[in-house]
Amino acid sequence: MSYTILIFLAIVSIVVTIHLLTKDRKLRKQFRREWESGIFSRLHEAPESIASYWKNKKNSVSSYDGVDLLTWHDLSMDQVFQKINYTQTSVGSEYLVNQLRDITLSLDHFEEDEQLYIALENNQELREEILLILSKLGKRDYTNSSSFFYDKSHKGLNNPNLFLILALLPVASIALLFFQLKWGLLCLFLSFIINSFMYYRHKNALEYGLHSVNYAACIINTGKKLASLQEAPISKYTNQLKTNMKPLKRILFLSNFVSIGNKGGGEFDVIFEYIRILFLIDFISYSKIIDTVTKHAESYREVWQVIGKLDAAVAVAFYRNTLTSYCTPNFTDSEELSFTNMAHPLLDEPVTNTSRLGKCTLITGSNASGKSTYSKAVAINAILAQTIHTVLADEWTMKPSFVATSMAVQDNVLEGDSYFIAEIKSLKRIIKLLEEGKPCLSVIDELLKGTNTVERIASSAAMMDWLSKSKGINITASHDIELTEMMKHSYENYHFTETFKDGDIHFDYKIRSGPSNSRNAIKLLEVLVYPEHITEQANRLAKDFMNEREWEVLMN
Repeated sequence: MSYTILIFLAIVSIVVTIHLLTKDRKLRKQFRREWESGIFSRLHEAPESIASYWKNKKNSVSSYDGVDLLTWHDLSMDQVFQKINYTQTSVGSEYLVNQLRDITLSLDHFEEDEQLYIALENNQELREEILLILSKLGKRDYTNSSSFFYDKSHKGLNNPNLFLILALLPVASIALLFFQLKWGLLCLFLSFIINSFMYYRHKNALEYGLHSVNYAACIINTGKKLASLQEAPISKYTNQLKTNMKPLKRILFLSNFVSIGNKGGGEFDVIFEYIRILFLIDFISYSKIIDTVTKHAESYREVWQVIGKLDAAVAVAFYRNTLTSYCTPNFTDSEELSFTNMAHPLLDEPVTNTSRLGKCTLITGSNASGKSTYSKAVAINAILAQTIHTVLADEWTMKPSFVATSMAVQDNVLEGDSYFIAEIKSLKRIIKLLEEGKPCLSVIDELLKGTNTVERIASSAAMMDWLSKSKGINITASHDIELTEMMKHSYENYHFTETFKDGDIHFDYKIRSGPSNSRNAIKLLEVLVYPEHITEQANRLAKDFMNEREWEVLMN
Protein backbone atom coordinates (compact mmCIF):
# COMPACT_ATOMS: atom_id res chain seq x y z
CA MET A 1 0.00 0.00 0.00
CA SER A 2 2.90 2.35 0.77
CA TYR A 3 4.17 1.79 -2.78
CA THR A 4 0.76 2.82 -4.12
CA ILE A 5 0.95 6.10 -2.20
CA LEU A 6 4.47 6.79 -3.46
CA ILE A 7 3.41 6.07 -7.05
CA PHE A 8 0.42 8.37 -6.66
CA LEU A 9 2.58 11.19 -5.30
CA ALA A 10 5.09 10.70 -8.13
CA ILE A 11 2.33 10.91 -10.75
CA VAL A 12 0.95 14.10 -9.15
CA SER A 13 4.44 15.67 -9.15
CA ILE A 14 4.95 14.83 -12.82
CA VAL A 15 1.55 16.26 -13.79
CA VAL A 16 2.19 19.49 -11.88
CA THR A 17 5.68 19.86 -13.37
CA ILE A 18 4.41 19.36 -16.92
CA HIS A 19 1.62 21.84 -16.30
CA LEU A 20 4.01 24.49 -14.99
CA LEU A 21 6.38 24.06 -17.94
CA THR A 22 3.47 24.31 -20.38
CA LYS A 23 2.19 27.39 -18.57
CA ASP A 24 5.61 29.06 -18.88
CA ARG A 25 5.64 28.48 -22.64
CA LYS A 26 2.15 29.94 -22.94
CA LEU A 27 3.18 33.00 -20.96
CA ARG A 28 6.22 33.59 -23.17
CA LYS A 29 4.01 33.44 -26.26
CA GLN A 30 1.60 35.87 -24.62
CA PHE A 31 4.43 38.32 -23.83
CA ARG A 32 5.60 38.20 -27.47
CA ARG A 33 2.09 38.80 -28.81
CA GLU A 34 1.65 41.76 -26.50
CA TRP A 35 5.03 43.23 -27.44
CA GLU A 36 4.37 42.88 -31.16
CA SER A 37 0.81 44.22 -31.04
CA GLY A 38 1.25 46.82 -28.32
CA ILE A 39 -2.05 45.63 -26.84
CA PHE A 40 -2.44 44.13 -23.38
CA SER A 41 -5.15 43.65 -20.79
CA ARG A 42 -4.81 43.41 -17.05
CA LEU A 43 -7.11 43.01 -14.08
CA HIS A 44 -8.48 46.23 -12.63
CA GLU A 45 -6.42 47.55 -9.71
CA ALA A 46 -7.95 49.71 -7.00
CA PRO A 47 -6.55 53.28 -7.25
CA GLU A 48 -6.21 53.48 -3.45
CA SER A 49 -4.16 50.29 -3.44
CA ILE A 50 -1.67 51.25 -6.15
CA ALA A 51 -1.16 54.64 -4.49
CA SER A 52 -0.14 53.08 -1.14
CA TYR A 53 3.65 53.22 -1.72
CA TRP A 54 3.40 56.86 -2.79
CA LYS A 55 1.31 57.69 0.29
CA ASN A 56 3.65 55.83 2.65
CA LYS A 57 6.64 57.60 1.16
CA LYS A 58 4.97 61.02 1.17
CA ASN A 59 3.85 60.64 4.79
CA SER A 60 7.37 59.71 5.89
CA VAL A 61 8.88 63.06 4.85
CA SER A 62 8.29 66.55 6.24
CA SER A 63 7.53 68.13 2.86
CA TYR A 64 6.65 66.76 -0.56
CA ASP A 65 6.80 68.66 -3.83
CA GLY A 66 5.97 65.98 -6.38
CA VAL A 67 2.80 65.85 -8.46
CA ASP A 68 -0.01 66.56 -6.01
CA LEU A 69 -3.52 65.15 -6.16
CA LEU A 70 -5.14 68.18 -7.84
CA THR A 71 -2.54 68.24 -10.61
CA TRP A 72 -2.86 64.46 -11.00
CA HIS A 73 -6.63 64.78 -11.50
CA ASP A 74 -6.40 67.93 -13.66
CA LEU A 75 -4.22 66.06 -16.16
CA SER A 76 -6.12 62.73 -16.05
CA MET A 77 -2.91 61.06 -14.94
CA ASP A 78 -4.79 57.91 -13.90
CA GLN A 79 -5.49 57.35 -17.60
CA VAL A 80 -1.89 58.16 -18.52
CA PHE A 81 -0.75 55.64 -15.91
CA GLN A 82 -3.05 52.97 -17.36
CA LYS A 83 -1.54 53.43 -20.82
CA ILE A 84 1.94 52.85 -19.39
CA ASN A 85 1.08 50.23 -16.78
CA TYR A 86 2.36 47.01 -18.33
CA THR A 87 3.57 45.94 -14.90
CA GLN A 88 3.11 42.34 -13.76
CA THR A 89 3.06 42.90 -9.99
CA SER A 90 1.40 45.12 -7.42
CA VAL A 91 4.91 46.20 -6.42
CA GLY A 92 5.50 47.36 -10.00
CA SER A 93 2.19 49.24 -10.17
CA GLU A 94 2.86 51.02 -6.89
CA TYR A 95 6.44 51.83 -7.91
CA LEU A 96 5.29 53.22 -11.27
CA VAL A 97 2.63 55.43 -9.66
CA ASN A 98 5.24 56.82 -7.31
CA GLN A 99 7.70 57.27 -10.17
CA LEU A 100 5.18 59.35 -12.12
CA ARG A 101 4.48 61.53 -9.09
CA ASP A 102 7.95 61.84 -7.63
CA ILE A 103 9.65 64.72 -9.47
CA THR A 104 13.02 65.24 -7.76
CA LEU A 105 14.75 67.72 -10.14
CA SER A 106 17.92 65.62 -9.89
CA LEU A 107 19.33 64.23 -13.14
CA ASP A 108 21.69 61.77 -11.43
CA HIS A 109 19.55 58.74 -12.27
CA PHE A 110 18.76 59.76 -15.84
CA GLU A 111 21.57 57.89 -17.64
CA GLU A 112 21.24 54.78 -15.50
CA ASP A 113 17.49 54.54 -16.06
CA GLU A 114 17.86 55.16 -19.78
CA GLN A 115 20.38 52.33 -20.14
CA LEU A 116 17.97 49.99 -18.35
CA TYR A 117 15.03 50.98 -20.60
CA ILE A 118 17.12 50.44 -23.75
CA ALA A 119 18.42 47.07 -22.53
CA LEU A 120 14.92 45.80 -21.76
CA GLU A 121 13.60 47.09 -25.08
CA ASN A 122 16.34 45.42 -27.14
CA ASN A 123 17.00 42.21 -25.20
CA GLN A 124 13.94 40.03 -25.74
CA GLU A 125 15.28 37.00 -23.86
CA LEU A 126 16.13 39.02 -20.75
CA ARG A 127 12.84 40.92 -20.89
CA GLU A 128 10.78 37.73 -21.13
CA GLU A 129 12.74 36.05 -18.33
CA ILE A 130 12.03 39.00 -16.02
CA LEU A 131 8.37 39.08 -17.09
CA LEU A 132 8.04 35.35 -16.40
CA ILE A 133 9.41 35.69 -12.87
CA LEU A 134 7.35 38.79 -12.12
CA SER A 135 4.13 37.31 -13.50
CA LYS A 136 4.35 34.54 -10.89
CA LEU A 137 4.32 37.17 -8.14
CA GLY A 138 1.29 38.79 -9.75
CA LYS A 139 -1.05 41.46 -8.41
CA ARG A 140 -3.23 41.69 -5.34
CA ASP A 141 -5.02 44.78 -4.10
CA TYR A 142 -4.53 46.30 -0.66
CA THR A 143 -1.43 44.35 0.38
CA ASN A 144 0.30 47.61 1.35
CA SER A 145 3.53 45.64 1.14
CA SER A 146 5.69 48.76 1.44
CA SER A 147 4.32 49.43 4.93
CA PHE A 148 6.77 46.90 6.36
CA PHE A 149 9.66 49.30 5.81
CA TYR A 150 7.71 52.44 6.75
CA ASP A 151 5.67 51.18 9.68
CA LYS A 152 7.56 49.19 12.33
CA SER A 153 4.45 48.44 14.43
CA HIS A 154 3.60 45.11 12.74
CA LYS A 155 3.34 42.29 15.31
CA GLY A 156 3.25 38.51 15.06
CA LEU A 157 0.80 36.02 16.61
CA ASN A 158 0.31 35.79 20.36
CA ASN A 159 0.45 31.97 20.45
CA PRO A 160 2.61 30.72 17.55
CA ASN A 161 3.54 27.44 19.34
CA LEU A 162 -0.09 26.28 19.36
CA PHE A 163 -0.28 26.55 15.56
CA LEU A 164 3.06 24.76 15.24
CA ILE A 165 1.78 21.80 17.28
CA LEU A 166 -1.44 21.64 15.25
CA ALA A 167 0.56 21.79 12.02
CA LEU A 168 2.54 18.70 13.09
CA LEU A 169 -0.66 16.61 13.44
CA PRO A 170 -1.15 16.07 9.66
CA VAL A 171 2.59 15.39 9.30
CA ALA A 172 2.31 12.60 11.88
CA SER A 173 -0.86 11.35 10.18
CA ILE A 174 0.88 11.10 6.80
CA ALA A 175 3.74 9.16 8.42
CA LEU A 176 1.16 6.83 9.99
CA LEU A 177 -0.28 6.09 6.52
CA PHE A 178 2.77 4.00 5.68
CA PHE A 179 2.16 1.70 8.65
CA GLN A 180 -1.58 1.80 9.38
CA LEU A 181 -3.49 3.10 6.36
CA LYS A 182 -6.91 3.13 8.04
CA TRP A 183 -5.72 4.93 11.20
CA GLY A 184 -3.55 7.23 9.15
CA LEU A 185 -6.49 8.34 6.98
CA LEU A 186 -8.66 8.83 10.06
CA CYS A 187 -6.02 10.96 11.78
CA LEU A 188 -5.45 12.95 8.61
CA PHE A 189 -9.18 13.61 8.29
CA LEU A 190 -9.44 14.69 11.95
CA SER A 191 -6.36 16.92 11.51
CA PHE A 192 -8.00 18.60 8.55
CA ILE A 193 -11.22 19.20 10.52
CA ILE A 194 -9.37 20.66 13.52
CA ASN A 195 -7.02 22.80 11.48
CA SER A 196 -9.83 24.02 9.21
CA PHE A 197 -11.68 25.20 12.31
CA MET A 198 -8.58 26.96 13.62
CA TYR A 199 -7.80 28.43 10.20
CA TYR A 200 -11.17 30.03 9.61
CA ARG A 201 -11.64 31.04 13.24
CA HIS A 202 -8.41 33.05 13.32
CA LYS A 203 -8.25 34.03 9.68
CA ASN A 204 -10.87 36.77 10.00
CA ALA A 205 -9.00 38.42 12.87
CA LEU A 206 -5.80 38.43 10.83
CA GLU A 207 -7.33 38.74 7.35
CA TYR A 208 -5.52 41.94 6.42
CA GLY A 209 -2.30 40.92 8.12
CA LEU A 210 -2.23 37.49 6.48
CA HIS A 211 -2.96 39.05 3.11
CA SER A 212 -0.05 41.48 3.48
CA VAL A 213 2.42 39.02 5.00
CA ASN A 214 1.71 36.39 2.38
CA TYR A 215 2.41 38.87 -0.39
CA ALA A 216 5.56 40.08 1.36
CA ALA A 217 6.74 36.46 1.45
CA CYS A 218 6.06 36.15 -2.27
CA ILE A 219 8.07 39.34 -2.85
CA ILE A 220 11.06 37.84 -1.04
CA ASN A 221 10.75 34.65 -3.08
CA THR A 222 10.61 36.72 -6.29
CA GLY A 223 13.72 38.61 -5.19
CA LYS A 224 15.58 35.31 -4.89
CA LYS A 225 14.57 34.27 -8.41
CA LEU A 226 15.55 37.62 -9.95
CA ALA A 227 18.90 37.51 -8.11
CA SER A 228 19.77 34.35 -10.05
CA LEU A 229 19.72 36.20 -13.40
CA GLN A 230 23.27 36.81 -14.67
CA GLU A 231 22.77 39.18 -17.62
CA ALA A 232 25.11 42.21 -17.62
CA PRO A 233 22.47 44.92 -18.23
CA ILE A 234 20.83 44.22 -14.87
CA SER A 235 23.88 43.01 -12.91
CA LYS A 236 23.78 46.09 -10.67
CA TYR A 237 20.23 45.24 -9.60
CA THR A 238 20.78 41.49 -9.21
CA ASN A 239 23.84 42.21 -7.06
CA GLN A 240 21.69 44.48 -4.88
CA LEU A 241 19.22 41.63 -4.54
CA LYS A 242 21.92 39.09 -3.62
CA THR A 243 23.32 41.40 -0.93
CA ASN A 244 19.96 42.22 0.62
CA MET A 245 18.58 38.69 0.39
CA LYS A 246 21.19 37.43 2.89
CA PRO A 247 19.43 38.57 6.09
CA LEU A 248 16.09 37.48 4.61
CA LYS A 249 17.25 33.98 3.69
CA ARG A 250 16.09 32.54 6.99
CA ILE A 251 12.49 32.91 5.82
CA LEU A 252 13.02 31.82 2.23
CA PHE A 253 11.89 28.29 3.09
CA LEU A 254 8.66 29.66 4.55
CA SER A 255 8.21 32.12 1.71
CA ASN A 256 8.40 29.26 -0.79
CA PHE A 257 5.46 27.59 0.91
CA VAL A 258 3.48 30.77 1.50
CA SER A 259 3.86 31.82 -2.13
CA ILE A 260 2.34 28.56 -3.40
CA GLY A 261 -1.00 29.30 -5.05
CA ASN A 262 -1.11 32.80 -3.64
CA LYS A 263 -1.31 34.66 -6.93
CA GLY A 264 -4.85 33.58 -7.67
CA GLY A 265 -6.34 32.39 -10.95
CA GLY A 266 -4.20 29.20 -11.20
CA GLU A 267 -5.61 25.79 -12.03
CA PHE A 268 -4.29 24.22 -8.82
CA ASP A 269 -5.13 27.08 -6.46
CA VAL A 270 -7.96 25.15 -4.77
CA ILE A 271 -5.63 22.24 -4.03
CA PHE A 272 -2.96 24.61 -2.74
CA GLU A 273 -5.54 26.31 -0.52
CA TYR A 274 -6.42 22.99 1.13
CA ILE A 275 -2.73 22.27 1.69
CA ARG A 276 -2.32 25.68 3.31
CA ILE A 277 -5.30 24.98 5.58
CA LEU A 278 -4.19 21.47 6.49
CA PHE A 279 -0.70 22.50 7.55
CA LEU A 280 -1.69 26.00 8.79
CA ILE A 281 1.11 27.35 6.63
CA ASP A 282 -0.08 30.97 6.79
CA PHE A 283 -0.12 31.06 10.58
CA ILE A 284 3.17 29.18 11.04
CA SER A 285 4.94 31.60 8.71
CA TYR A 286 3.12 34.77 9.84
CA SER A 287 5.09 35.60 12.97
CA LYS A 288 8.44 34.48 11.60
CA ILE A 289 8.09 36.54 8.42
CA ILE A 290 6.90 39.66 10.26
CA ASP A 291 9.73 39.44 12.78
CA THR A 292 12.38 39.00 10.09
CA VAL A 293 11.02 41.62 7.69
CA THR A 294 10.60 44.31 10.35
CA LYS A 295 14.01 43.53 11.85
CA HIS A 296 15.66 43.79 8.43
CA ALA A 297 13.37 46.46 7.02
CA GLU A 298 16.11 48.16 4.99
CA SER A 299 17.04 44.91 3.25
CA TYR A 300 13.38 44.25 2.52
CA ARG A 301 13.05 47.82 1.21
CA GLU A 302 15.94 47.28 -1.21
CA VAL A 303 14.45 44.01 -2.48
CA TRP A 304 11.02 45.62 -2.83
CA GLN A 305 12.38 48.64 -4.71
CA VAL A 306 14.54 46.60 -7.12
CA ILE A 307 11.53 44.44 -8.02
CA GLY A 308 9.42 47.57 -8.50
CA LYS A 309 12.10 49.29 -10.56
CA LEU A 310 12.59 46.33 -12.92
CA ASP A 311 8.83 45.83 -13.32
CA ALA A 312 8.23 49.54 -14.00
CA ALA A 313 11.22 49.66 -16.38
CA VAL A 314 9.76 46.85 -18.50
CA ALA A 315 6.48 48.81 -18.57
CA VAL A 316 8.28 51.95 -19.78
CA ALA A 317 10.12 49.95 -22.46
CA PHE A 318 6.79 48.43 -23.54
CA TYR A 319 5.14 51.86 -23.65
CA ARG A 320 7.92 53.27 -25.81
CA ASN A 321 7.53 50.31 -28.14
CA THR A 322 3.85 51.25 -28.69
CA LEU A 323 4.63 54.86 -29.66
CA THR A 324 5.10 55.92 -33.27
CA SER A 325 7.34 58.75 -32.15
CA TYR A 326 8.96 59.83 -28.88
CA CYS A 327 12.16 61.43 -27.64
CA THR A 328 14.22 61.63 -24.49
CA PRO A 329 14.29 65.14 -23.01
CA ASN A 330 17.09 67.68 -22.89
CA PHE A 331 17.45 69.90 -19.84
CA THR A 332 18.63 73.49 -19.52
CA ASP A 333 19.18 76.06 -16.76
CA SER A 334 17.18 78.69 -18.68
CA GLU A 335 13.55 79.35 -17.84
CA GLU A 336 12.22 78.21 -21.19
CA LEU A 337 10.37 75.30 -22.69
CA SER A 338 10.70 74.27 -26.33
CA PHE A 339 9.47 71.26 -28.27
CA THR A 340 8.89 70.00 -31.79
CA ASN A 341 5.74 68.13 -32.82
CA MET A 342 4.46 67.59 -29.29
CA ALA A 343 1.40 65.33 -28.94
CA HIS A 344 -1.11 64.69 -26.15
CA PRO A 345 -0.49 61.17 -24.72
CA LEU A 346 -4.19 60.31 -24.33
CA LEU A 347 -5.35 61.14 -27.87
CA ASP A 348 -5.35 58.39 -30.51
CA GLU A 349 -4.89 60.83 -33.39
CA PRO A 350 -3.42 63.95 -31.80
CA VAL A 351 -2.66 67.17 -33.62
CA THR A 352 0.98 68.02 -32.91
CA ASN A 353 2.32 71.47 -32.08
CA THR A 354 5.76 73.07 -32.12
CA SER A 355 6.57 75.92 -29.72
CA ARG A 356 9.36 77.80 -28.04
CA LEU A 357 7.89 79.19 -24.85
CA GLY A 358 9.61 81.72 -22.64
CA LYS A 359 9.14 82.34 -18.94
CA CYS A 360 5.51 83.45 -19.23
CA THR A 361 2.95 82.55 -21.88
CA LEU A 362 -0.66 83.71 -22.30
CA ILE A 363 -2.85 81.61 -24.57
CA THR A 364 -6.16 82.99 -25.76
CA GLY A 365 -8.75 81.67 -28.16
CA SER A 366 -12.36 80.76 -28.55
CA ASN A 367 -14.22 77.84 -26.99
CA ALA A 368 -13.08 74.31 -27.91
CA SER A 369 -10.25 75.64 -30.05
CA GLY A 370 -7.52 73.67 -28.27
CA LYS A 371 -6.19 75.86 -25.43
CA SER A 372 -6.83 73.38 -22.63
CA THR A 373 -5.70 70.32 -24.58
CA TYR A 374 -2.45 72.05 -25.55
CA SER A 375 -1.81 73.21 -21.97
CA LYS A 376 -2.47 69.73 -20.57
CA ALA A 377 -0.24 68.14 -23.19
CA VAL A 378 2.62 70.42 -22.14
CA ALA A 379 2.13 69.62 -18.44
CA ILE A 380 1.79 65.85 -18.94
CA ASN A 381 4.86 65.67 -21.14
CA ALA A 382 6.81 67.76 -18.62
CA ILE A 383 5.97 65.13 -15.98
CA LEU A 384 6.86 62.21 -18.27
CA ALA A 385 10.12 63.93 -19.25
CA GLN A 386 11.27 64.13 -15.63
CA THR A 387 10.00 60.74 -14.44
CA ILE A 388 10.25 58.13 -17.21
CA HIS A 389 12.36 60.27 -19.61
CA THR A 390 9.85 59.71 -22.40
CA VAL A 391 8.21 62.61 -24.24
CA LEU A 392 5.66 62.47 -27.05
CA ALA A 393 7.56 64.87 -29.29
CA ASP A 394 10.44 64.87 -31.76
CA GLU A 395 12.45 67.21 -29.51
CA TRP A 396 11.93 68.52 -25.98
CA THR A 397 13.98 70.93 -23.86
CA MET A 398 13.01 72.29 -20.45
CA LYS A 399 14.36 73.45 -17.13
CA PRO A 400 13.93 70.80 -14.40
CA SER A 401 10.81 71.94 -12.56
CA PHE A 402 8.01 70.78 -10.37
CA VAL A 403 4.67 70.74 -12.19
CA ALA A 404 1.53 72.26 -10.67
CA THR A 405 -1.77 72.99 -12.41
CA SER A 406 -5.06 74.73 -11.69
CA MET A 407 -7.45 73.61 -14.39
CA ALA A 408 -10.40 71.33 -13.69
CA VAL A 409 -11.51 73.17 -10.54
CA GLN A 410 -14.78 72.04 -8.95
CA ASP A 411 -16.81 73.30 -6.02
CA ASN A 412 -16.82 71.17 -2.88
CA VAL A 413 -20.26 70.79 -1.32
CA LEU A 414 -19.01 68.62 1.57
CA GLU A 415 -16.43 71.19 2.66
CA GLY A 416 -18.74 74.12 1.87
CA ASP A 417 -16.41 75.58 -0.76
CA SER A 418 -17.94 77.55 -3.61
CA TYR A 419 -16.34 77.34 -7.04
CA PHE A 420 -14.42 80.57 -6.43
CA ILE A 421 -13.15 79.43 -3.01
CA ALA A 422 -12.04 76.11 -4.52
CA GLU A 423 -10.32 78.03 -7.31
CA ILE A 424 -8.32 80.38 -5.08
CA LYS A 425 -7.31 77.44 -2.85
CA SER A 426 -6.05 75.67 -5.95
CA LEU A 427 -4.03 78.72 -7.01
CA LYS A 428 -2.64 79.10 -3.49
CA ARG A 429 -0.77 75.78 -3.90
CA ILE A 430 1.17 77.28 -6.81
CA ILE A 431 1.88 80.48 -4.90
CA LYS A 432 3.19 78.46 -1.93
CA LEU A 433 5.63 76.52 -4.14
CA LEU A 434 6.97 79.71 -5.68
CA GLU A 435 7.18 81.53 -2.34
CA GLU A 436 9.47 78.72 -1.20
CA GLY A 437 11.74 79.52 -4.15
CA LYS A 438 11.18 76.18 -5.87
CA PRO A 439 11.33 76.02 -9.68
CA CYS A 440 7.85 75.28 -10.93
CA LEU A 441 6.10 74.91 -14.25
CA SER A 442 2.63 76.25 -13.44
CA VAL A 443 -0.24 75.75 -15.88
CA ILE A 444 -3.47 77.66 -15.24
CA ASP A 445 -6.67 77.37 -17.26
CA GLU A 446 -9.17 80.26 -17.00
CA LEU A 447 -7.90 82.34 -14.11
CA LEU A 448 -10.53 83.22 -11.50
CA LYS A 449 -13.52 82.59 -13.73
CA GLY A 450 -15.71 82.08 -10.67
CA THR A 451 -16.18 85.79 -9.98
CA ASN A 452 -17.41 88.97 -11.69
CA THR A 453 -15.72 90.38 -14.80
CA VAL A 454 -14.07 93.47 -13.28
CA GLU A 455 -12.53 91.70 -10.28
CA ARG A 456 -11.62 88.65 -12.38
CA ILE A 457 -9.59 90.66 -14.88
CA ALA A 458 -8.01 92.85 -12.19
CA SER A 459 -7.06 89.88 -9.99
CA SER A 460 -5.91 87.81 -12.96
CA ALA A 461 -3.59 90.59 -14.16
CA ALA A 462 -2.17 91.01 -10.64
CA MET A 463 -1.68 87.26 -10.28
CA MET A 464 0.04 87.01 -13.67
CA ASP A 465 2.29 89.96 -12.84
CA TRP A 466 3.34 88.25 -9.59
CA LEU A 467 4.01 84.98 -11.45
CA SER A 468 6.16 86.79 -14.01
CA LYS A 469 8.39 88.10 -11.21
CA SER A 470 8.67 84.76 -9.39
CA LYS A 471 10.91 81.80 -10.06
CA GLY A 472 9.48 79.39 -12.60
CA ILE A 473 7.65 79.11 -15.91
CA ASN A 474 3.95 79.93 -16.25
CA ILE A 475 1.41 79.07 -18.94
CA THR A 476 -2.00 80.70 -18.57
CA ALA A 477 -4.97 80.08 -20.85
CA SER A 478 -7.83 82.58 -20.81
CA HIS A 479 -10.87 83.87 -22.66
CA ASP A 480 -10.24 87.37 -21.37
CA ILE A 481 -8.83 89.27 -24.37
CA GLU A 482 -8.19 92.28 -22.13
CA LEU A 483 -5.27 90.41 -20.54
CA THR A 484 -3.41 90.22 -23.86
CA GLU A 485 -2.98 93.99 -23.84
CA MET A 486 -2.53 94.43 -20.10
CA MET A 487 0.21 91.78 -19.84
CA LYS A 488 1.96 92.24 -23.20
CA HIS A 489 5.22 93.41 -21.59
CA SER A 490 5.69 90.32 -19.41
CA TYR A 491 3.76 87.59 -21.26
CA GLU A 492 4.19 86.25 -24.79
CA ASN A 493 0.84 86.02 -26.56
CA TYR A 494 -0.29 82.91 -28.44
CA HIS A 495 -3.74 81.87 -29.62
CA PHE A 496 -5.91 79.19 -31.20
CA THR A 497 -8.58 79.98 -33.75
CA GLU A 498 -11.34 78.46 -35.89
CA THR A 499 -13.01 78.81 -39.28
CA PHE A 500 -16.67 78.72 -40.30
CA LYS A 501 -17.73 77.00 -43.50
CA ASP A 502 -21.21 76.03 -44.73
CA GLY A 503 -22.72 76.89 -41.38
CA ASP A 504 -20.32 74.66 -39.48
CA ILE A 505 -17.29 75.38 -37.29
CA HIS A 506 -13.85 73.85 -37.90
CA PHE A 507 -10.75 73.78 -35.67
CA ASP A 508 -7.22 72.92 -36.73
CA TYR A 509 -5.92 72.90 -33.10
CA LYS A 510 -2.69 74.63 -34.14
CA ILE A 511 -1.13 77.26 -31.89
CA ARG A 512 -0.27 80.63 -33.45
CA SER A 513 1.71 83.65 -32.31
CA GLY A 514 -0.09 86.77 -31.11
CA PRO A 515 -3.37 87.40 -29.27
CA SER A 516 -6.70 85.98 -30.38
CA ASN A 517 -9.00 88.29 -32.36
CA SER A 518 -11.86 85.87 -32.82
CA ARG A 519 -14.88 84.82 -30.77
CA ASN A 520 -17.17 81.90 -31.41
CA ALA A 521 -19.59 81.63 -28.49
CA ILE A 522 -22.47 83.28 -30.35
CA LYS A 523 -21.57 81.41 -33.55
CA LEU A 524 -21.86 78.14 -31.66
CA LEU A 525 -25.37 79.18 -30.55
CA GLU A 526 -26.22 79.67 -34.23
CA VAL A 527 -24.72 76.28 -35.18
CA LEU A 528 -26.96 74.65 -32.56
CA VAL A 529 -29.96 76.54 -34.01
CA TYR A 530 -30.80 78.74 -31.03
CA PRO A 531 -33.77 81.13 -31.59
CA GLU A 532 -32.82 84.03 -33.87
CA HIS A 533 -33.99 86.53 -31.23
CA ILE A 534 -31.19 85.29 -28.94
CA THR A 535 -28.39 85.11 -31.53
CA GLU A 536 -29.21 88.37 -33.32
CA GLN A 537 -29.53 90.35 -30.11
CA ALA A 538 -26.34 88.78 -28.71
CA ASN A 539 -24.41 89.77 -31.86
CA ARG A 540 -25.76 93.34 -31.69
CA LEU A 541 -24.98 93.74 -27.99
CA ALA A 542 -21.43 92.42 -28.45
CA LYS A 543 -20.82 94.72 -31.44
CA ASP A 544 -22.13 97.77 -29.58
CA PHE A 545 -19.94 97.01 -26.58
CA MET A 546 -16.80 96.66 -28.71
CA ASN A 547 -17.55 100.07 -30.27
CA GLU A 548 -18.76 101.96 -27.20
CA ARG A 549 -17.05 99.98 -24.37
CA GLU A 550 -20.33 100.18 -22.50
CA TRP A 551 -23.19 97.72 -22.17
CA GLU A 552 -26.66 98.68 -23.40
CA VAL A 553 -29.51 98.56 -20.86
CA LEU A 554 -32.22 96.26 -22.23
CA MET A 555 -35.82 97.41 -21.96
CA ASN A 556 -38.92 95.23 -21.74
